[in-house]
Amino acid sequence: MPKNVVSIVLGSLLLVGCAATPDYEQRHDANERYLAGLEFGVQSDASTTVSWWRDYQDDQLNRLIEVAQAANLDLLSTGQRVRQALADLGADENRLLPQGEVAGEYEVIDRDRVQESSSVGLAASWEMDLFGRLHALVDAGEASLEVALNNQRAMLKEVTVGVVRAYLEWEASRQRVELISADIRALEDTREVMALRVKEGISPKLDLARADTLLEQQRAKLPDARAQLYRAKAVLSVLVNEDPETLLLSPASSVLAASVGVPEADRANEAMRLRADIGGALASLAREVALGNALRAELYPQFSVEGFLGFTNLAEVSDGYESTASISPRISWSLLSYPLILQRVEGQNAVSEESYIRYRQTIIDAVSNTRVAVFAYGRALEADRATGRAFEAANESFSIASTMHREGAIGYLDLLDANRTFISAQQDRLSARLAFATAQLGVVEEFSGVWSSAAHRKLLEKKQSS
Repeated sequence: MPKNVVSIVLGSLLLVGCAATPDYEQRHDANERYLAGLEFGVQSDASTTVSWWRDYQDDQLNRLIEVAQAANLDLLSTGQRVRQALADLGADENRLLPQGEVAGEYEVIDRDRVQESSSVGLAASWEMDLFGRLHALVDAGEASLEVALNNQRAMLKEVTVGVVRAYLEWEASRQRVELISADIRALEDTREVMALRVKEGISPKLDLARADTLLEQQRAKLPDARAQLYRAKAVLSVLVNEDPETLLLSPASSVLAASVGVPEADRANEAMRLRADIGGALASLAREVALGNALRAELYPQFSVEGFLGFTNLAEVSDGYESTASISPRISWSLLSYPLILQRVEGQNAVSEESYIRYRQTIIDAVSNTRVAVFAYGRALEADRATGRAFEAANESFSIASTMHREGAIGYLDLLDANRTFISAQQDRLSARLAFATAQLGVVEEFSGVWSSAAHRKLLEKKQSS
């Protein structure tokens, strides 16, 4: 977590008195201890790096992620917000320096006689920030920059995970279309044989009717499966900033079976603490605290120095002009505005407290979502293994039924039941594999602090070098 953000929060007690800011130091430390003491039971995998998506060993997926991280429009938009925050911070920092302008003045006074006066030169002023108002505004600007950077990192995580998730769903949909199409072809062949048997009087019409029913059931599934395939491709195309019609994808049969561990699982607590949503919430709190400090500084006298260097009496050509220089200290104290300032400070305290509540809520939500993801991963693993066993059993059952039907040991209806069970087991197996792959991805997404920070640094370095 950036040190300057923490220092703003922990240094919020510098300005004390009747408008003292709430003390967030103890609460912040308590949150840090809470995150450090959590246990999630995730296993470390030395082979999984911060570029965890490469564990899928799919060059096409790697290229899609590279394109998305460079061209995704939402991510590019966050980059412009970072740019704006940098510019605003630069403006805040420049307020610490003397400010000035080239000024000219011409005045005519008509009393007993017309008198003219004029001057031109450099006028400057410098606010001596004795009570930290300007420095507090700089702190707020730094915190705003941290908010923008964390938002950018959060979007980078969403885009990266989103590409992988859409890619998995696209591949699962593609395999589902292939499975249904293969089942339809097999059932069509079986239906032709059954039609001949019925025509020759070997089999009853009921067998043909059952065959037609199962065939049409599979045909009815195909349009929806193709629609799901296109939707997954459309989601992927949006993430990589491309038209679905021009996005060309090749089959990726192995990605659903890939094993992807949690990057740096031995640093799970750090991965939680470094999450972009938690970092952004803390930065928002720091910004509001800094703005409160700037308001409290207005309760104290403001000291400044004003100066002028230039020429006067330019209008009196006959007398020539005179060079002049002046320096004048200035002090202002808003004593009569105390009630107004105190109310503004009180209002800002409420905003700061609200920001702390959101920060705390972000931590609670993050921990809850992470525990749900870990739990879902365990259940998805159990379901994946169970459907694997069910598929093997259904496959063996259908193979035995086919042999027995050829030998005349069982009727066609028994074969049809075995075929129906096999088709259902195939589709359940595919759904379970997608659910398990998605659950793996969910765990990686929740423990995103370490890998998203590394990916974000790489993104910023690439933009600086370009």
